[in-house]
Amino acid sequence: MYRMIVIILIVCLCFSPMYRAINIDDCGSKVGKLTSITLDCDMTKSVCDLIPDTNATIRIDFTLEKDVSKVNAIVHGIVMDIPIPFPLPNADACQTPDSGITCPLNKGETYHYKNTLPVHKSYPKVSVTVKWQLKDENNEDIICVLIPARIK
Repeated sequence: MYRMIVIILIVCLCFSPMYRAINIDDCGSKVGKLTSITLDCDMTKSVCDLIPDTNATIRIDFTLEKDVSKVNAIVHGIVMDIPIPFPLPNADACQTPDSGITCPLNKGETYHYKNTLPVHKSYPKVSVTVKWQLKDENNEDIICVLIPARIK
């Protein structure tokens, strides 16, 4: 009886979503510390599926190691180890009303950044690693994350 329960528990753990969750890597955050990230996709999968003709929203919560007077978002899509810049129409988080950021930012505080991007039908169906950086006035990474994604 106990053996059967142990086997069932092991099988359940092996197929649990926590083992398949998107693995978001830090790629050099220096000025801030990532506390959480939320994406508009099924985060129990191994990649974030981006659906053409929809909007994709990212939410990044972070704390700061020092005071910051400026926050710029820089995004690259990395395909076959080649970073391709993705220009943001609302890159200046301090000047974008719905970003959740009001500058200056203070050391030790928690901030909640948000950005929404359109996923155009013209984008090729490809697997991509999204490199999302928030940089300060000295061009240092506040936050830098790598997000495995796929345009479906």
